[in-house]
Amino acid sequence: MKPELSILIVSYNSRTDLIRCLPTIRAQTFSDYEIIVVDNHGHDGVADLLRSEFPDIRLVSNPHNTGYAGGNNVGLTHVQGRWVLLLNPDTELRPRALMILVETVRANQNAFVTPKLLNPDGISVNACGNQMHYTGITTCRGLNDPADTYHGLQTVPLLSGAAFIAPADAIRQLNGFDESYFMYFEDTDLSMRARLLGYRLLCQADAEIIHHYRLGMNPQKFYHLERNRLLTFMKVLSKTTLRQLLPALVLTELATWAYALRGWPYLRARFRGYRYLWQHRKAICQTQQAIQQTRRLTDRDLLAGSQVALPIAQVTSGGIGKIISDLSAKIYTWLRPYSLR
Repeated sequence: MKPELSILIVSYNSRTDLIRCLPTIRAQTFSDYEIIVVDNHGHDGVADLLRSEFPDIRLVSNPHNTGYAGGNNVGLTHVQGRWVLLLNPDTELRPRALMILVETVRANQNAFVTPKLLNPDGISVNACGNQMHYTGITTCRGLNDPADTYHGLQTVPLLSGAAFIAPADAIRQLNGFDESYFMYFEDTDLSMRARLLGYRLLCQADAEIIHHYRLGMNPQKFYHLERNRLLTFMKVLSKTTLRQLLPALVLTELATWAYALRGWPYLRARFRGYRYLWQHRKAICQTQQAIQQTRRLTDRDLLAGSQVALPIAQVTSGGIGKIISDLSAKIYTWLRPYSLR
C-alpha cells in the first residue's frame, strides 16, 4: 500500500546531518510516510549508515553530484506518496511538525506549504518562506525575528527550499526543478513557476523545523545566486515586463558589481554568469516562450508585494546599512514601473 507522504532528502556528504535529522522524523506522531534519501555521489559512507541504522529508508544512489535541483529530480522519480516533503538534511523536526504540515495540505490541496524554519537557537526565525526584491534578489522572510512573531497560516511570495510540502503531481506538472541551476535560487524559480500555474504558496508557522544553516557568501555561491537570479527573470517574466524593469535591473547590476569589488574571485563570478546566460540564450528564450503560453497569473500579480529596498542589512550592519537601505527604497520606488505597482 502506498504511503500518504513521501519525505525526500538529498544528501551530499551529509552523514552527520542525517544522524541528527532522521531520528526527529521517527519521533513524529504522523507515521504514514516513506523516506527516500538520494546520495548525491557523496563520499562519507551515507549508504553504510542507512543500511545499518535505518534499513527501511529507501536509498537512491546518484552516480553524479547533480546539485540540489538534480538530486531532488532523481528522488522525485521514486516518490509514491500523494504528498512529498522536500527536506534538507541539516534540519530537525519539532514535535508534531509533520502532522501539522500534512493537515495543512489536506485542507489546502492547491498549495505548496513551507514551515517556520528556526535558527539553531530554537527561539529565532531562519525563514518563514522567502521574499524578493522586485529585481530578483531574495532574502529569508522574518530572518532573526523572535519565533513567536509568526503563527498560523500565511500567504508568502516564495518557498524556502530547506523544507516544503506539496502535491507530488503538482511538482511533476512543473517538471521538477530546473537542473541547470545546480544549487541556489531553484526554490525561487519553482515558486514563481508554481504561482504562474495558479498554485498558492503558504507558510504554516505552527509547524516548526530547526535549520542548521548560517548565512554566508563565497565566490561560487555568488556566481550561482547572481546567474540564477537573472536566469529566473529571463525565463519567468514576459519580455514586456523585462523591458519595463530594465532601469531598475541595471541599478541592481551596478549594486552587485559593487559588492563584487571585494576581490577578483567575485568579479570573475559575475563575468562567468554573463557568459553562461549568453551561451544559453536560445534555450532560455525557448523556455520563456513555453512558460508564457501556460501561465495563469500576470507579472503584476507575480511581483505584487515584492520589496523596494535592497536587503543591505543582511550584508552591512549598523547605521550605514539602514541609511543605504532607506535610500535604495526611495530610488527603487521611483524606478518601479506604474504598470507593476
